Amino acid sequence: MALRPKFVFDTQVISRICDGSIFPAEWDEVRHYMSKHARYAISAITLYELIVGIAGGDDGHFRENQARLRALCAPSKRKFLPSVLDFIRSNLFDLAPRKPDFGPEKLRIWVDVILKAKTKTEVCGPITLSRSGNWNKQYGFDLSLLANQIQQGKQHHATELKELRQERLRIPTPERWTESRLRECGIEISPPNVTRLLAGLDAARRYDFFLFDIANNGEYDFARHDSDWLDIMQLCYLGDPLIHFVTCDKDFKVRTSGSSQAKRILSFDELKAMALAG
Repeated sequence: MALRPKFVFDTQVISRICDGSIFPAEWDEVRHYMSKHARYAISAITLYELIVGIAGGDDGHFRENQARLRALCAPSKRKFLPSVLDFIRSNLFDLAPRKPDFGPEKLRIWVDVILKAKTKTEVCGPITLSRSGNWNKQYGFDLSLLANQIQQGKQHHATELKELRQERLRIPTPERWTESRLRECGIEISPPNVTRLLAGLDAARRYDFFLFDIANNGEYDFARHDSDWLDIMQLCYLGDPLIHFVTCDKDFKVRTSGSSQAKRILSFDELKAMALAG
């Protein structure tokens, strides 16, 4: 029996669902299709981006920002994916996670806390949740901690690209790039591991190398496009051959041209067409 594909949505899709650019009937059709023929998975990166949006907003916009998180979690039988580094460790190398505090169960708690809060201030807690084994336990969530970590990651990547432009760094070979990813994941650097990860992160690597190529374009402002780093992280989930990444951003296909994983990068319209075809 063939395994069902898994669909992961980027932040733009969720935003367009909430602002009406994607009609409710279209969203309902896609949800119905996924419930019957596929699996729905929530990328930790998409979740992080939505939470950072809440962290950067005020109480006046809390309900609006909260609605985006609610839309992300609307499909039934949703599965939360772990952080990218732990996803690589577990899915590609069968290794235990290094950061269980950022695991799927913790992500579910974050979502429950934020969706139960009536204001942004209330997210800090205490919020009482009734969960299996922990009835009426109180939780809270410091939005700024996650927001600061994401900002540090963006800034680090933007700085690396600026240094390439200034010729203070050299563009790595694909193998050197992959070795850096292994090091970040705490995985032994060996020829077999490099080969495995190079294949598993093919789309992510091509996207990053596309940015290396335009690093010499003085008009491209990496600080303004700091979400590029998060886009690369999103593509790491394609290391699971069942995962399909659904986006409204055409840059993904352009920047991953030639990748063996590019066919699993879909526009929402392509997914809608699949749903209508049944």
